[in-house]
Amino acid sequence: GAKSVNIQQGELLRSALLKRGISPHNGKSRLINCKGLGTCGTCAVEIYDNKAQSIGADSYTPAVVPTERTTKEKLRLNFPPHGSEDQSPSLRLACQVQVEGDITVKKRTGFWGQDTDGKLADEYDAELWFGELEFILDDKSPKGRGGIN
Repeated sequence: GAKSVNIQQGELLRSALLKRGISPHNGKSRLINCKGLGTCGTCAVEIYDNKAQSIGADSYTPAVVPTERTTKEKLRLNFPPHGSEDQSPSLRLACQVQVEGDITVKKRTGFWGQDTDGKLADEYDAELWFGELEFILDDKSPKGRGGIN
């Protein structure tokens, strides 16, 4: 089901979700993932800017940065099992995106969240087997308030 969470401006999406008990990973990929390096692709999610359509271009602030896929994202999301012709252009790696505004996140089925059949993945609770080490590669999220930094 749908869940709404408050995320501190500038937090990496992967870190923000994990700190709030929500996994950006499906099933066993909650344990078997790159912990934020941007190399495994298991945190791939579709990200939609909730305000992009309602604000004039001159006052628009992007809801995520970077606004376009990073080099890591381009490489990983064009490599199997990602990279199909029907892959959503909104697919991003949660470990590479900082949240700056109001977004909707959708996770698809499949170990990597790669399925394009329109089905949403089951919701998985965050499992922080490595404690604070889950966030060791996050050098972008604000420190202090709102998490385990």
